[in-house]
Amino acid sequence: MRIVSRKDILEYVRATDKDYRVEDNVVYARKAFLANTVIQWCLDQVNTKRMNPGEMEFYLQAISSFLEGETNIYWDEQSNLVIS
Repeated sequence: MRIVSRKDILEYVRATDKDYRVEDNVVYARKAFLANTVIQWCLDQVNTKRMNPGEMEFYLQAISSFLEGETNIYWDEQSNLVIS
């Protein structure tokens, strides 16, 4: 999977988030914001060489599990990503 833009993220969310729906001009994607922040964080980590590109697969798998309701993802008070 290659994700490089917000459009790609929304396409991914649309395909995996059971809560995704569109009414009039409003997109309801409860989990999209969090998925986007994690992906953008990963891309920043890779671009600044703090993360190897191969490590992103773990986070993409975690996002997929989150969108399917199998795991929980959140940012804690210290801005650390928590996957449980």
